[in-house]
Amino acid sequence: MEHPTLAVYSSSPFRERLWNLLPLSISLFLATSIFWGPFALPQVLGAGIVVFFVYWLGRSYAVAIACVVGLRKLAAWKATNWQAKYCEWLPGHPEAMAWEWPRHMVIIPNYKESEEGLSRTLDSLAAQANATQLVIVMAMEAREAEAQGKAANLVRRYRNSFGDMFATFHPAGLPHETPGKGSNEAWAAREAHIRLIEDGGHDILRFTVTSCDADAVFHPHHFEALNYLFLTGKDPYRTFWQPAIFNSNNIWDIPAPLRIPDGLSGINRLSNMVLPGSVKFPTSCYSLSWKMLNEVDYWDEEVIPEDWHIFMKCCYTLGDRVHVEGLFLPLGNDCVLTDGYFKTLRAHYAQSVRHAWGASDIPYAWRSAANPASPLSRKRKVLLATAVTKVHSLWMSQWYIVTMGNIVPMLLSEKTRAVEMPHWWIARFPISLPGPTWHVGQMAHGNFNDPLGWMINVNLVGALIYFCIFPLFVMIGFEYKSRGPRPAYVSRKSAALGFLMWPAMAVITFFFASMPALHAQWKLASGRGLVYRVAEKGSRKFAGVPAAMHSVAHAAHSAVEAATHPVPLQPDGVPESIPLSGGGGQ
Repeated sequence: MEHPTLAVYSSSPFRERLWNLLPLSISLFLATSIFWGPFALPQVLGAGIVVFFVYWLGRSYAVAIACVVGLRKLAAWKATNWQAKYCEWLPGHPEAMAWEWPRHMVIIPNYKESEEGLSRTLDSLAAQANATQLVIVMAMEAREAEAQGKAANLVRRYRNSFGDMFATFHPAGLPHETPGKGSNEAWAAREAHIRLIEDGGHDILRFTVTSCDADAVFHPHHFEALNYLFLTGKDPYRTFWQPAIFNSNNIWDIPAPLRIPDGLSGINRLSNMVLPGSVKFPTSCYSLSWKMLNEVDYWDEEVIPEDWHIFMKCCYTLGDRVHVEGLFLPLGNDCVLTDGYFKTLRAHYAQSVRHAWGASDIPYAWRSAANPASPLSRKRKVLLATAVTKVHSLWMSQWYIVTMGNIVPMLLSEKTRAVEMPHWWIARFPISLPGPTWHVGQMAHGNFNDPLGWMINVNLVGALIYFCIFPLFVMIGFEYKSRGPRPAYVSRKSAALGFLMWPAMAVITFFFASMPALHAQWKLASGRGLVYRVAEKGSRKFAGVPAAMHSVAHAAHSAVEAATHPVPLQPDGVPESIPLSGGGGQ
């Protein structure tokens, strides 16, 4: 069956430029509406702000509840014996394959990553209870001078731990490619297809493919759970499996202000996995069947934000069956960490800009939704495109609405005759609510004698904001819990003082969420591309340490070649033994 071809770019540079104006235009419209809306459309603005904060209130409580539910799910999944559970399921499904039948290919794209850091990821993979079902692909970049030697060292050290392990080397300067994770993975997957499917004779239906960050640390039962989900799933060849990702590996080592955005990212990811009705996208580290990946011709090499993009490509190409399911086991990633405090802040900002470059998927989503050849239903087309647009537009604009959406229209209405916000919007409730508040009106008149009060007089929007505070406390507790045990070198006093960062959340999220999103969307609109830069990560132990090279280039190349021989097969397509190749033992 032939599938529609979806263009990454518009048919002409002019149209592409117009499309790339869309994300910034929407974001600026929303962010600036609180300034021009009181003059032009006060009634519409008032209603719009109320609707937004009703949504914000509902979302806040839903996320808090989802965090609690998510924690319980994580605990239950950690305690599950997945092979025993499969044995219980199997008698009612005689047509099912054996537990050992699947193969799980893990692609680890990397560029200038330290050998020690990559070893940590490989250690977590080698610790899997079903590690012999894993096929590890070290997706190296040929432009990295040390890639051959580093790959040789790692393959030599770890290949006996897995069913198979080999390296691929993504050439530099290929036409129509953007250097980054997606283009490297696409090359690696195609090379693996030649080795394992075309030359090795394996059945592609046996394989899942996991897109793995070079700093990922997997739970010991991750691939047992994936094995179970793949074997028992109702539609495994149209499913993405998403673990619960937390930036927890080194969160105690990074500057305290960065723990808020990095900690909140894990909360948002887990809650989105739990919330019913949420539009779910795969993020960072995820798995899917190799069959589905091959059907859509792999990741688009021109695209930097590969995770959401490959999901939308599968949806728009293959139809409504494509979906995301939660794999409720924690997966640890690194936070950005360099060899200096302010250098780490700058590196985190640069990484946030790269993440926000996902706004480039907004034009792709709407163009694909308009493609009549796509088998995706009209409802799902609009739902996906709207979800991507909402996330990236609010990424930049919600800071302005949340922090100033009540204050600015109120002040303009009080101080400017040209502004008349609706009375129902301005009117304050007859009762005061307990809590600290800044006397902004007094300070606007130059009176700083009593800047802080302890009872709050609120209007409708103020009341909605006020009741958003309580689920925030739940999220603060959850964020702290998700960090994992406090290291010995972090004192209890230091950990407690870290909570003082939360009152500064508005300032922190402005510089590390809203501003990077604006930066990325501005670059997109102006026609300037984004250069993919690998962020420095790690722990105090090896942050910024260059990869250790122990072999000369010729010996390294020979070792890599020795680890890439085709897999010998029996007539039924099953490997003769485990390891699949290059293992050196039975």
